Amino acid sequence: MKSIAIFGGSGGLGAAVTQSLVQDYHLLIGYNKNKEKARTLCDSFIKDGFNAEISHVDVCNIKSVKDFLELSERNNNIDLVGVVNAVGPAIPLKPLVDVTDDEFKSILSIDVFGSFNVLKESFSILSKNGGGSIVQLLTTAVLRTLENDGMSGIPKTAIMGIVRQLAREVKNTNVRINAVAPGVIDAGIVHSSFTVDQTAQDVIEMCLERTPMPRMGEPNEVSELVKFLLDKKAGYINGQIIGVDGGYSA
Repeated sequence: MKSIAIFGGSGGLGAAVTQSLVQDYHLLIGYNKNKEKARTLCDSFIKDGFNAEISHVDVCNIKSVKDFLELSERNNNIDLVGVVNAVGPAIPLKPLVDVTDDEFKSILSIDVFGSFNVLKESFSILSKNGGGSIVQLLTTAVLRTLENDGMSGIPKTAIMGIVRQLAREVKNTNVRINAVAPGVIDAGIVHSSFTVDQTAQDVIEMCLERTPMPRMGEPNEVSELVKFLLDKKAGYINGQIIGVDGGYSA
């Protein structure tokens, strides 16, 4: 059986990704704080006859990342063929000049350094296993800047650089790495960071006003693209940042 490791698999978009993948893969669902949600999600899959397991993982701890990715190797009948990074911290939606030093350092620590750990170690392990696919979730703010959304766009732009750099260095490893850049999706952060105050709500409204398809996207509209990028059908797609934003970045 082939396995996919999902960092942040119990989050809003992460959970949608697991739903899209569970029929075709053994899933390693990584969580940090949402153990109960991860367990409930996993139990529902097992009840329906699918294969899944959960494990705590701290993306800021390189050993924790390695241990999580190596879970599949402990079972000789399971091959790790793909990794999804759907981890993302809560972000303040406000002018960049109002972001505190502590907020900036904390978000970059989780987002940038955490993603560096995930992407680098995933690339290393998949290379040794003969290849595979990595998909990183970003944000449409890396494709078009949005006011008061700097703490989403700035760290994710750095991660986009990591994705592209690794994609240039795949050589003969048979590993592909791509990223999906969602717009306003009716899941996860939209129901937390984006509804804290009026400024946060204005960010959503502003984004939708500038979107040719002025509605929120559905989680499965993101997860189905992730599923495709993990599949061999997408075998010549590498180093791409693909927006799922209703045309906001056009």
